Amino acid sequence: MGQLQFFVVLCYAIPFLVILFPIGLSFSYIFKIIGLDRPSNRINNYLGYFWYRSFFLLTGRKLQFEQGDWNPNGNNRFLICNHTNAMEVPLIVALPYLSKSKDVKLSYLGGDIIQRYKIIPLMMHKTIVEAVIYSEKKPNFRNFKTDVLRVLKTRSIFLYPEGERTFTEEIKPFQTGVMKIAYKFNIDLDVFVVSGMMGYSSLSEYSHLNKSKTVYFHFCGSIKAKDYDTFETYLSAAETIMKNKKTEIETLERSAVLT
Repeated sequence: MGQLQFFVVLCYAIPFLVILFPIGLSFSYIFKIIGLDRPSNRINNYLGYFWYRSFFLLTGRKLQFEQGDWNPNGNNRFLICNHTNAMEVPLIVALPYLSKSKDVKLSYLGGDIIQRYKIIPLMMHKTIVEAVIYSEKKPNFRNFKTDVLRVLKTRSIFLYPEGERTFTEEIKPFQTGVMKIAYKFNIDLDVFVVSGMMGYSSLSEYSHLNKSKTVYFHFCGSIKAKDYDTFETYLSAAETIMKNKKTEIETLERSAVLT
């Protein structure tokens, strides 16, 4: 097992080994069944926050979260972020408590990561939109679009527009499928960026991240589909503000090691 794999296993072991999670999720589901959605949602949001804090404490990392002018209230939005590896998920689930808006309702869009790590559907009451599993014989894009729009009626959806874990600090080009849904149906995008997660790897090119022991999670800005005449300019704008913020953070990362 490599160093990065070890940390992934450690990260996802926490919800299964710490007694707070089965107790908390049990109460959460009881509240959900009897119609007390608000305390149920708060418990789940707190568990996400505890998950991220526990993992960072165990691994000697600290988080620099910048909310900027992000307004977490409201639904019907996509929250998008770059996707380095699976250890970013606790940050996403913890976002309501990070922003001190404990009642934010988030869902999660993903493919194999949902199948691999069952804790994600459990912590979100299965308000999960699974990525389209494309097939030459039976493409399921229509059902996927219907599911996305249904979930957006009650909550925002977090997704990774690159469509895969990159295992690099480089932001890869966005996939167009889900982004086309956002553009067609005028769904606003709130853009975030994560930096420093490859500091958990043993690769020499990321040794400065290992030394800084800091993970950055910043809000980049919002994109409104109605402001763009074409899908291509809309997609490019989302990529650009994420990459620009990533460049700013990388300067901070290197200066933190030198000082």
